Amino acid sequence: MKITRAVILICSFLMGCTSSYAQKNVTTFGLTVRPGFPNQFLGASADEFNDSTIFYKINQNSGISFGALVRHGITNRLSLETGIIYTKRNYDMSITDTSFTGKSNFSIIGYEIPLSALVFIQLDEKLWMDAGLGANLNIFPSDVTTYQDYFIQFSARKQKVNGGVMGHLGVEYRTAKSGYFYFGLVYLRSLSTIYRTLVEYYPERDFDKLPAATGRTTLGGDYFGIDFKYFFHEDPEKREKRKKK
Repeated sequence: MKITRAVILICSFLMGCTSSYAQKNVTTFGLTVRPGFPNQFLGASADEFNDSTIFYKINQNSGISFGALVRHGITNRLSLETGIIYTKRNYDMSITDTSFTGKSNFSIIGYEIPLSALVFIQLDEKLWMDAGLGANLNIFPSDVTTYQDYFIQFSARKQKVNGGVMGHLGVEYRTAKSGYFYFGLVYLRSLSTIYRTLVEYYPERDFDKLPAATGRTTLGGDYFGIDFKYFFHEDPEKREKRKKK
């Protein structure tokens, strides 16, 4: 009898731990900060193009994303997550003539609206691991123009809204009162290039004359990110039972 009671107590304790930090019927608001990095193995290599003897190179650099998220627990293991995220993609550009190399940089601002399905596996009382897949809408509000005394760079949106897919992998530490703390990796892949770029080169520093050379290319926006998320504590939603008349 003592052994049976002990087993019952242990099982009750474990079930209590699981339910204390489970997510079923929990809708919670969160914040995210995500440094983003291009990766040559994932298709984010530099764009190199030329016009006669003038060579151009545009390279995607690290960027930053941050925003607000909403997560809803469908079951204790499955959640849906959406939100709106501000994303800044940074690019370096170089122009090389026979005896001259000029360098500059520019940024592209966009907004992401993700919708991801996340599957969680409990590793410990408060520690969960997740993997997820989802779709992503990328909204680009404007074209981008930069110039110095020897060039004009103009990047035009291919579409105002660009679709993409994304994958997640991470771990989450859940507390009973202080919310959820998440650390993970994310990869965002656009379904197509996001901007068309035109570069005009003026070696005499005189924009009243025609450019000596003109280069054209397209820009990709794929990136690999490190996700830091925090979700505020919320109690499970109480579903009222309809009274039968």
